[in-house]
Amino acid sequence: MTQPEEITQRSKNKQEPQSSKLLGSGIKTWWLLLMLPIEDYLLQIKIHPNILTISTLLVGAITGVAYHYGWIFVAGILVLGGSTFDIFDGRVARAQGLNSEHGAFFDSCLDRFAEAFIYVGLLSFFQETIFLYVVFFILVSTTMVSYTRARAEGLGVKCEVGIMQRTERVVYLGVLSVFNYFGNLAASAMGYHPDNYLLKLALILILAFSSYTALQRMVHVMRTLKKRENEDSPEPDTDPQPEITQS
Repeated sequence: MTQPEEITQRSKNKQEPQSSKLLGSGIKTWWLLLMLPIEDYLLQIKIHPNILTISTLLVGAITGVAYHYGWIFVAGILVLGGSTFDIFDGRVARAQGLNSEHGAFFDSCLDRFAEAFIYVGLLSFFQETIFLYVVFFILVSTTMVSYTRARAEGLGVKCEVGIMQRTERVVYLGVLSVFNYFGNLAASAMGYHPDNYLLKLALILILAFSSYTALQRMVHVMRTLKKRENEDSPEPDTDPQPEITQS
């Protein structure tokens, strides 16, 4: 698929979006193409990337409020919107030559807060159901996904493996939250109680695949560290020692 040069030039490491088992690169590229006019406008007005990063946090907080009140459709739109702001900040920073390590660190920290706000809203919405525990363990598993990568990189190990990273979580939660409205309409038409089946499906998928990703990363890092330790350890001395005899 032909695409503007800006798609790759503004991407991390100047590469096309990477595909994963749960989200193809074609979908990511299509979204970047769709958002390219907005991205160009942000560059035209010379908006600072940190403003976009802070906007992601604010949208995350508003999304949590929307889930708290049961405005699932609105929350889904906000999830997708907030993730788009998160895409813009890095791409705008690279296009303006403002990308830096401290900016990337700031972005990562606020991303974690924004995601936590969303799940706190879901915890409140499901507070009297068993899905309260599903959302709680999503918080645990997603924290482990982020922690294993951070700890691995602190030990000098590259850790980008995993079938469900933040992008996949956002897409699954956002899209299924939007279509949850139509799922409820279909359930009502078939005589069933409209019980947010698609939202619950999204949460089950996120919990299952995030937990698996955390385990994937743990195994990957432990194997890498074990291999490095074996390579660094001195080889045993196999030269035969001269036999000492008494005369």
